[in-house]
Amino acid sequence: MKKKSLLYVGALAMSFFFSGCSDSFLDMKTYEKYDDFDSETRLSWYVAGVYDRFFHGYSDPRKVVITSWVNRNNLTEEAWGIDNNGKMAGETSTASGVSDLNEYFMKGYFGNKLDTKDNNNAYSRIRLCNVLLGELDGMKNVSDESKRYAKGQMLFLRAMQLFELVRCYGPVPIVTTVINAEVIENGYPRSSVTQCVDQIVKDLDEASRLLPAVWPNASVNYGRLTSVGALAYKSRVLLTYASPLFNKDWDNPQNIRWQIALKATQLAREAAENAGYGLGQCVNAKGWAEMLGTNDNTNSGNKEALIVKLNSKDNTGYSEHNGWEKDIRLTSQGGNGGVSVPVELIDAFPMADGTPATEAVKIKNESMDFILNRDPRFYRTFAFSGVKWGSKENPEDIVWAYQWFNLPPTDDQYSLSGSDENKVNSPCFVRKMSNAAFGEDELQFSNTTIYEYRFAELVLNLAECYAATGNVTEAVRCIGEIRGRVGIPATNNYGLGSVADRYQAIAACLKERQIELAYEGKRSWDLWRWLLYDGGQGEELKLSNVNTCTALGLAPLNGTCRHSKMLVVKTSEYIGDKDPLFEERAVLGADPDHADFQAQLSQLVAFYKSHFYLADPLTPADKDNSDNPVNILWRGNYYINGLDATVLDNNEWLGQTIGWTDQDQNPGTIHFQDDEILTVTE
Repeated sequence: MKKKSLLYVGALAMSFFFSGCSDSFLDMKTYEKYDDFDSETRLSWYVAGVYDRFFHGYSDPRKVVITSWVNRNNLTEEAWGIDNNGKMAGETSTASGVSDLNEYFMKGYFGNKLDTKDNNNAYSRIRLCNVLLGELDGMKNVSDESKRYAKGQMLFLRAMQLFELVRCYGPVPIVTTVINAEVIENGYPRSSVTQCVDQIVKDLDEASRLLPAVWPNASVNYGRLTSVGALAYKSRVLLTYASPLFNKDWDNPQNIRWQIALKATQLAREAAENAGYGLGQCVNAKGWAEMLGTNDNTNSGNKEALIVKLNSKDNTGYSEHNGWEKDIRLTSQGGNGGVSVPVELIDAFPMADGTPATEAVKIKNESMDFILNRDPRFYRTFAFSGVKWGSKENPEDIVWAYQWFNLPPTDDQYSLSGSDENKVNSPCFVRKMSNAAFGEDELQFSNTTIYEYRFAELVLNLAECYAATGNVTEAVRCIGEIRGRVGIPATNNYGLGSVADRYQAIAACLKERQIELAYEGKRSWDLWRWLLYDGGQGEELKLSNVNTCTALGLAPLNGTCRHSKMLVVKTSEYIGDKDPLFEERAVLGADPDHADFQAQLSQLVAFYKSHFYLADPLTPADKDNSDNPVNILWRGNYYINGLDATVLDNNEWLGQTIGWTDQDQNPGTIHFQDDEILTVTE
């Protein structure tokens, strides 16, 4: 029996819809089952299977790195938890040391050996693309259009996988044909980063010529890779290539890499807008929030959707869901308890006029005014006690997440209760990308779309390229577009004020990305490519002659920890099991959609000041195994991963990356910063 499968992946750049595929396809594990592609149906199945290999498991917008889909958020200002995700102090920088930081350094992602087996590692996924690319021209029973579209998708996917390898390991082997055993025996050396980027750009350029800007029959094909997605992805690749991590000459506004990235991003934006994409869907912060919470898997008409992963709402077979919705919802809403927000990110959000947050509203200063007059996106990114955050069962739900000591706290004994059973170690918790249409029993089956790449990111790429090349005016204008569409007034350059030089403009771009793209899996890569943990001044590996943090006026993350605060009832008022404020709070509530929202917030702040204080949690946000506070320590060699001993033993001709030692404890010699020039410059 045939059916439509609801396992999606991608969007106007990244997904698959199996129109009329068989149940058995969903269990496909190896390409060998399809040694004959010469039919429309088999070709469709194979292409869908490759998508599955790439994107199955992408169930959370914070996750990054194809197929591995790890959450690198824990070393950004968006989260905390060093002890749960590798020790950031005291490790060695040897090949074996990689295993101590598994999540951050992608141990095993490279695969153990370049060979002919299908193990669903990075190079076997490239092999899947190469298998089909080698067969397409000889197909007799497949239309030219189908072959063209299949080729475009395989080239796009191959480019994405190679880019992920470069982000993790720097120089890696380029494989564009089906590897055989003889080649492996003779070795397959690592190509330079520039050579890899050359190949990635060539694949994306060809994909952009082969794929449609918008797929025909959008209700069936929404989510597939497109020409617009290919050009946008090219912008991301070239921006990364021009950034300080790979570009020793980043501080030169005339540097050719910045010029190439700028031109590519301008062309990508032009192509996207010509095809109907853009920022036009958002006319205010409410529209911004609704766009990010959509669950329309047919064709939402979302003009920002360049690359997405669609999800199923059915709980059958191989269907996959968005796990974000369940995670961010509070216990009182049937969720997993919510995602707490570090003080550092809350305080980073601007004021309503776009100017930086004042000291008077910062939580780090123990202020209870932190919810007043903030950037409109603040109220759509975060929820907090007393704000409306509806659900299917209770569209008018006013959520509360404060705590109180039901026993007097002592050195060796304490007990906390939470309002409505909610215990959140932050005065703010994430609500971004949530959908009020879901009920408690539906959260785990959320089909809310995950946006891997939005048009807003493309605009911010353009802003950064302008800033890096010294065109401050155009950089500020692009940031103003992002801010203006959510309701920040144009006054004083949308709150940016006078941006004096390219350094300030670059910093403004990175700060805007931090706000606009929060919890969308982008912040860790921005910190990485701009060397913002240590400014590129690591003792083990110095990566920039100019301290990037100092130049941009940004504080490095090294030597800092993330902080959290609990909203706690003043213990002098009550000690016991019953919520002491349940009746009094009933008359309060702030609705972001209400015309008097700021007045409602003022009443809420008065309530906060009368009844709460901000307390440090009982254990630090960043701690060691003994619950002692610990600061972030990101070493210079961490930016690019070393190959672990197993990989080097199986592929001795690969060589180890600088900053790491090989299996024989010899220092690595493979550099990832080169002075080569791209051959592809269109």
